[in-house]
Amino acid sequence: MTDLMPREDWAALEREFHERFGMNPRVYDEAGAGVTGGRLWSNPLCPALRATPGGAGAVCSVANAALTAQAAREGGTVIDVCDAGLAVITVPVIVDGALIGIVGGCGRLPEDGEVESFLVSKASGLDEGEVEGLAARVPAVSQAEVESAAAFWEAKVAEALARKGLAR
Repeated sequence: MTDLMPREDWAALEREFHERFGMNPRVYDEAGAGVTGGRLWSNPLCPALRATPGGAGAVCSVANAALTAQAAREGGTVIDVCDAGLAVITVPVIVDGALIGIVGGCGRLPEDGEVESFLVSKASGLDEGEVEGLAARVPAVSQAEVESAAAFWEAKVAEALARKGLAR
């Protein structure tokens, strides 16, 4: 990913994405490691969940691995929800047919969804009442907003590939 764009440029795109769409931005390399080292949170639930070994492993990592594999297999953007019930956007970064990383975002509640408080509590070890309190502060997102956020990343990846003269 850093051959495509410097780490600082990816970080700037994460900030822009976060400001425009209010989601947790994600830029990962092909091994699933964060490229920028930064974290921007859209809600209080996600950092609480990720701060627990069980929560990060049972919810975030599982969603990232599954959606990355699906995006790579299908060669396109995947929009879904994680096991906690929050929207997840995964845009594959493909160069000459090979996956070199993913970009996307997560952390907002689909308009018709609900946070899976029981599952989050069991996975993280956080008290269910605490999870419900944090969940009440997760902002909602419409399908149109999610699609617009996905289009943002798709356009930024296309621009980066074009600047380098690379083919998808």
